[in-house]
Amino acid sequence: MITLKDISARCGCSVATVSKALNGMPDISAETARHIRQVAQEMGYMPNAAARTLKTNRSRTIGLIMFLKNENVWTHDFFSQIAAGIQGVTEEKGYDITPINAQKLVESNGLLSYCIHRGYDGLIVMSAGFEEKDVQELLSSRIPLVSIDHTFPGRSAVLSDNLQGTRELVRYAYSMGHRRIAFIHGEDTAVTQGRLQSFCAACKELSLNIPEEYIKPAIYHNMESAADATRQLMVLENPPTCILYQDDYSCIGARNILEREGNPLPANVSVAGYDGTRLAELFIPRLTTFRQNSEVIGQEAAHLLLNAIDNPQESYFRHLTIPGSLIIGESVRQIKE
Repeated sequence: MITLKDISARCGCSVATVSKALNGMPDISAETARHIRQVAQEMGYMPNAAARTLKTNRSRTIGLIMFLKNENVWTHDFFSQIAAGIQGVTEEKGYDITPINAQKLVESNGLLSYCIHRGYDGLIVMSAGFEEKDVQELLSSRIPLVSIDHTFPGRSAVLSDNLQGTRELVRYAYSMGHRRIAFIHGEDTAVTQGRLQSFCAACKELSLNIPEEYIKPAIYHNMESAADATRQLMVLENPPTCILYQDDYSCIGARNILEREGNPLPANVSVAGYDGTRLAELFIPRLTTFRQNSEVIGQEAAHLLLNAIDNPQESYFRHLTIPGSLIIGESVRQIKE
């Protein structure tokens, strides 16, 4: 069994320095820490805690990597449903799931060492942060990994059909007589880029001339950000008659701003959400939204990861796209122009 002393001899540093590097301590340089972790990986080092778990050298634990600043997987409407899908599959196979607050670990340059120390059998990267150096290190490691809504070479991924979702929302608003359709999108991620491209393509197909000021950035799952973008739209000389939001939670929060400022729904402006969460069912009038098949996304991600764990020598990987469905409510009214 490889020990810390073996790694220190290979790296030419003290055992204490090796220990700090593998445990993500901040009092050594990031370059030194990465070098030591790379050597440890090449030597096949595994922490004693993980090595003792089972004769198979498995912890029977899967890490769910999240990049959420002010929430966690259990309080987030959309990601909690994905996690429920993952849990349903993994529990049947005798695995536990553990959410990982990746934001703090990335800031201390310790995501890979943390995952190695915890002995996770596999990882699912659930939200954003895909370009972080620490995530790139995970991709270069031997730890089985599946991503959601983002693809990496040589790794399996499960994608929601964001092109379909945005296209169907635009076409539905158009069918209800709307020609001035605005789009509030989230932060600059692969998901956002796909939805924005789909929005512009759908508008072009319908010969809609959407002014640049009708497209506003906001933050996913943030009511205040969506409300601010809504205000900017509603003070335009020709405000939109329908606004598509980045998610249901933001849409419902912004609705309260509209109500307080004298724009009741759907009389003065129509709105539509995205995700199709349970929260949308409580919206009055009933919210028009696009429901992502979140539980199936989680289930498929779990199946792919368990296959990677059981068959580590396979080079075969898959990218699955899961379709969703348009949910028609009463928040987009019929108009004539």
